[in-house]
Amino acid sequence: MDIAHQGSQGLHDILIKDGTVFDGTGTPGKPLDVAIDGAKIAGLYKHSEAKATMSIDAAGLVVCPGFIDIHSHSELHLLQNPLAESKIRQGVTTELVGNCGSSPAPAIGAAKEELKAYLGIPEVKLDWTTMDEYFLRLSNLRTSVNVASLVGAGSLRRCVIGSSDARPSEEQLAQMRQLLADAMVQGAFGLSSGLIYAPCCYFTTEELIALASTSASLGGIYASHIRGEGRSLVSAVEEAIRIGREAHSRVQISHHKASGKSVWGSVERTMKMIEDARAAGIDVAFDVYPYTASFTYLDTIIPTWAREGEKDAILARLVNPDLRKRILAEVDSPTNPAEDPISDTGWENVNVVGLKTDAYRQFENKSLAQIALELGTDPAELALRIIHDEQLKTLAIFHDMSEEDVTKVIKHPLAAIATDAEAMASYGPMSVNITHPRCYGTFPRAIRRYSLDMGLVPLEEMIRKMTSWPAERMGLRDRGVLAKGMAADLVLFDPLKICDIATFEDPHRYPKGIGTVIVNGAVTIEDGKHTKERAGLVLRHKPSVA
Repeated sequence: MDIAHQGSQGLHDILIKDGTVFDGTGTPGKPLDVAIDGAKIAGLYKHSEAKATMSIDAAGLVVCPGFIDIHSHSELHLLQNPLAESKIRQGVTTELVGNCGSSPAPAIGAAKEELKAYLGIPEVKLDWTTMDEYFLRLSNLRTSVNVASLVGAGSLRRCVIGSSDARPSEEQLAQMRQLLADAMVQGAFGLSSGLIYAPCCYFTTEELIALASTSASLGGIYASHIRGEGRSLVSAVEEAIRIGREAHSRVQISHHKASGKSVWGSVERTMKMIEDARAAGIDVAFDVYPYTASFTYLDTIIPTWAREGEKDAILARLVNPDLRKRILAEVDSPTNPAEDPISDTGWENVNVVGLKTDAYRQFENKSLAQIALELGTDPAELALRIIHDEQLKTLAIFHDMSEEDVTKVIKHPLAAIATDAEAMASYGPMSVNITHPRCYGTFPRAIRRYSLDMGLVPLEEMIRKMTSWPAERMGLRDRGVLAKGMAADLVLFDPLKICDIATFEDPHRYPKGIGTVIVNGAVTIEDGKHTKERAGLVLRHKPSVA
C-alpha cells in the first residue's frame, strides 16, 4: 500500500484508489475509488474519476467499512491503553462495551468496587459516577477506536442493593430503572445482562423484563449473556425471547454457543427458536466468536448460592468445611439444573490463566487436570484452592465447544461477528499473562478460515456480519456502510494475506494482511503499523420514544 500526496489542489482530502469495494450491505465487491473529506465519506467513484490531496493505492486490496465489535469488554482497558492495539490492528473501528451485565457506569457503591475488583487496572483512576462522566473521560483521553456502551443489569443491581441475592423491592427496582434511563439519556445504547454471573444471576425474568422495557422505551437494545449455555441452553434462549416479547425490546443473544459435550448440536434447535420468534415479530439475533473455547472467571464453576455477597463472604464459604464439601459436590453434580457440571467440559479442558501468586504462577495456561496430576491432588479441590488463594481473580479458558456448532452459528444470516474481548497490547502490563487469542484475531480469523478458506460464508456476507449488521442491531445510523455522508471508518486488507496468528499458547500476536485502518478520516494503521492517531469518538445513542 502506497500513500501519495498530490498537492492542495486536489478535490478531496483522501482518495482510496483502485481497490475492490465491499460496501458492507452484503453485495459483491466492485472496482471503485472511495473519497474522504474530513471525517466523512465524500463519494464512491469509478477508477480515475476523482482526485484528492492524498491518495492511497488499494490495488489488489479489499476496501470495506471498519469492523464493529458489538460485544466488547474494553471499558477500562481503553483508559489504560487508548491506542486499542489489538482491536484496531484487526480492523475494529467501533467497540460496544458494557456487555455481560457489567458496565463502566453508573458507578455507585458496590458497583464501583466491582469495577475495581474485577475489571480494575491499578493505573486507572475510577473518578466517575455517571455514564456521562465516563464518556467525558474517554473523550478527553481520546482513543483510537470509537466507543459506545450498554448499561449492565448487574451494575444497576450493585448500585442499589449491592451483591446479595435479595429480591429488590418495588422501590429498589424503580431506582434501577431510573438509573438505566438516566444513563440512556446520557448516551448508552441499551441494557446488558450476564446471567451466569453474580449478582446478575439473582434477577428474576420479571425483573429483567421491567428493566428491558425501560431500555426499549428509549429505543435501546437488550444484550444478554443468557442464563445458561450448557444443559440449560434451550430454556435460557426461551427466557431471552420472552424478555424480548414482553418488554417489546430488540434482543441480542451474546456469543451464542453450546458449551459441553452433552449439548453439542443443540444450536440447531435454538437458532430455529430464534427464527420462529422473529417470524412472530420478536426482534432477536445473536453474535459469535470464531473459536471453540470460552474465556471467563474460574469462579463461575461455583454454584450461584456460593457466589452471593461480597468477596470476603465468598472466600469464607470456600474455607468453611461444611460449605466447601457442599460446593465440591455441586461443582460436578449440581442440584440446580441451571448450572452445568464440569464433567461436561472435563478438567483437562479447563486451562487457568492470569495467575498472580508465587504458588501458582508456574502453572500458567496449564489445565487443572495436569496441575492436579503434578501436585497429586483432586482437580475440583485444586480449583477451589486456586480460586480462594488468588482472591477470585483467576481466569480460565474452557475448551468446551464443537467446531461443527461454531460453523453453524457463524453461517447463520442472523449472526454478527464479535470478539467478547478487551483491547489488549503486545507490550506493557497487558502482555504479561496469557489471554484468549480472540483479543487479537477474531475478525481476520473469521474472514480467513470461514470465508476465504472454507467457503462457508461468501466474503461480502462475512463483511456484512462485521459492519452493517452489528450497526443495525445497535442502532448506529452513520457507520457500517460505505456510502456518501457516512463516517469515514474503513479497513483495507489483502485477501491473499489476511490471517490471524494469535494462538492459545502465544496469544499476544497481531494479525497479518491488514495494512490500513482509517477512523473518522484519520489513517490509524498504515503499512500495518499504528500511527498513534487517536481519532475515535464516543458514540452516544439518541433516545427515542418507542
